[in-house]
Amino acid sequence: MMSKKLQLFCLALLGSLLIKAQAPAAGFSLAGQPCINGSFVPTNTSAGSATLTFGWSIFPSTSTILPTASATSPTITLGPGNYTITLVATNSLGTSSYSQAINGVTTCPVCLDTIRIIKNIDTLKTYAAANNSLILGCQTGFAGFLTGTNCYKEKEFAQYYAPSSYSNTPIPQVNSVIVLFDSLGTKAGSSAAGVPIYCKLYGGTIGAGPNSLITQVSDLLGNIAGSTNKTVTIQYCGTKTYTFTTTKIIPFKFNFGGAIIPTSGFFAAVETPYNSPLDSIRIFSNTKYNTTNDSSAWLLQYTNNWRTFRYNKNTKIQLGILPIISCRPIAGIEVHTTDFNSNITVMPNPSNGQFSLIFTLSKQEDVTVRIINPLGQQISSDKVQNVSNNVLNIDLRNRPAGIYFIEIANGNEKVVKKIILNN
Repeated sequence: MMSKKLQLFCLALLGSLLIKAQAPAAGFSLAGQPCINGSFVPTNTSAGSATLTFGWSIFPSTSTILPTASATSPTITLGPGNYTITLVATNSLGTSSYSQAINGVTTCPVCLDTIRIIKNIDTLKTYAAANNSLILGCQTGFAGFLTGTNCYKEKEFAQYYAPSSYSNTPIPQVNSVIVLFDSLGTKAGSSAAGVPIYCKLYGGTIGAGPNSLITQVSDLLGNIAGSTNKTVTIQYCGTKTYTFTTTKIIPFKFNFGGAIIPTSGFFAAVETPYNSPLDSIRIFSNTKYNTTNDSSAWLLQYTNNWRTFRYNKNTKIQLGILPIISCRPIAGIEVHTTDFNSNITVMPNPSNGQFSLIFTLSKQEDVTVRIINPLGQQISSDKVQNVSNNVLNIDLRNRPAGIYFIEIANGNEKVVKKIILNN
């Protein structure tokens, strides 16, 4: 027979276990109002003893839950409209559910965007400058580059950005500019480092051209020309359907010392090494047969007169000079960004299916690129080696329209870019 003391001990132990065991109590909180263009992660506040499992659901189901609906705190993306988010928590003692209604989901303000005049359907090109019988040195033979160093000694090339191009960014500021240089025409020949190349921001209007200089920053031509190792070909990766390829583009990033606040439209410009015969740059543009009557690209002549490409060169192009626009942080709120996250850009977005990942990393890194469809299914995963200043092209034109995610990881950090496919 069990002794009285042993019986009392067993009863006390059982009671202690019963007291400690807790049925689940589902719960979660949201940091703010969700919106269409941004994913969010709910904070799971569920309680309960033993191992808890979770199940998330959203009604109506026009949404995305990543990586799975059973994750503790998944990443959720909603479309426009009204929703009810439900979390079910389960353990060995029972099941509990908790729901929140979200009404009036609208478009998020865009707080980090790379703006460009180049359109989704455009092709990046480079052109030779035309001969001119009236200009000494340009009458016959190779005249140089239309959008770069040439016999005309044109000093600068500038692209205009109207306020409407960044109107969906609240309290906008310009942090940096990405310039798409052509590696075949961008050379430092005068010295090991080359001459300084200036990137500038001007005020002005599309009708009158650049006027007052807002700010400028420079980097050595040798750094630009050598920012991508031309002797090492980055591996082709992806599948037959989803192809990432290298190009001869050098996407070089000029960072301004401080954030520049545009009060109205502005020009982003690049200076050429016009007084250095052994140095050259060439900038990509779209095709010069643009059907739109466009006068947004300007050039600075050697005589210091600004002229449009449309009227001076009879070409209606837009330049591969791409300002990065972001929101100014609200006073008192600290903003954390990493070098890896802030130096990866996807464009154009939305797109007809042809996207470009622009990397402007400070050092070469091996990265993994994954593509995830609206159902949370991985449709491509590839490793790319020796990435620093590169453009990787992604072709999703044979995929259904919708929201997709591009995940880029370097082993220490991971960045997820949401892309919108319109076709």
